[in-house]
Amino acid sequence: MNIGEYRSPRSPEEPILLHLSRTPCKPGLPAREQHKAGRMELLATTFADFERKIREQLARMLSAAGFDAARDIEAITVNRWPHGYGYEYNPLFDPDWPEGQAPHIIGRQRSGRIAIANSDSGATAYTDVAIDQAYRAVSELLSD
Repeated sequence: MNIGEYRSPRSPEEPILLHLSRTPCKPGLPAREQHKAGRMELLATTFADFERKIREQLARMLSAAGFDAARDIEAITVNRWPHGYGYEYNPLFDPDWPEGQAPHIIGRQRSGRIAIANSDSGATAYTDVAIDQAYRAVSELLSD
């Protein structure tokens, strides 16, 4: 990918950034329960565990071509973003809650001067929803 003046590596000798994703799930559970289990797994996994598993996985995939994790990995960054996997309701499986009774509505109720704002409070995992929820929460606080 080339963007502006940035040019992606052109040969194996040049360093490259890898983006790896881990989406934990628990097959056999309903989707909502899988999301909860996945968030808990992300929160409970230590950086040391992430690092070890990343190094092991890359070594299994690439060592036959000369890859050496100890030599070839310069750095590892882990973005543990469990709140980024907000559950989106599925009309096939989730109930049709009465107005104002959906879990994300109940969960974002104010507590005094504390207003809840995040993608979960909008029942999706998208940045625009998190921004909208931040606007809502601030507006609630300012309306007093």
